Amino acid sequence: MKKEVEIAIRRNQQVMVRNTSGQTVTGFPERTADSSILSLRTVQGNVWIPLDEVEQVTRLLTLRSHHLGTMQLV
Repeated sequence: MKKEVEIAIRRNQQVMVRNTSGQTVTGFPERTADSSILSLRTVQGNVWIPLDEVEQVTRLLTLRSHHLGTMQLV
């Protein structure tokens, strides 16, 4: 889990985090001085989640293509 967060921080990727009560939050992870806390920058503001309450971390990837300008989605 910590490895996925580190990769997301280095690559500026969003993550989706599910806690032990089943709630999910999506945001960009940030480094903190306290290694027992996961800090996420979300559209609602910063969120801090104790790592012992994190059940799952999923990195969200953005796929870009130079062909998207000519593709038509139906």
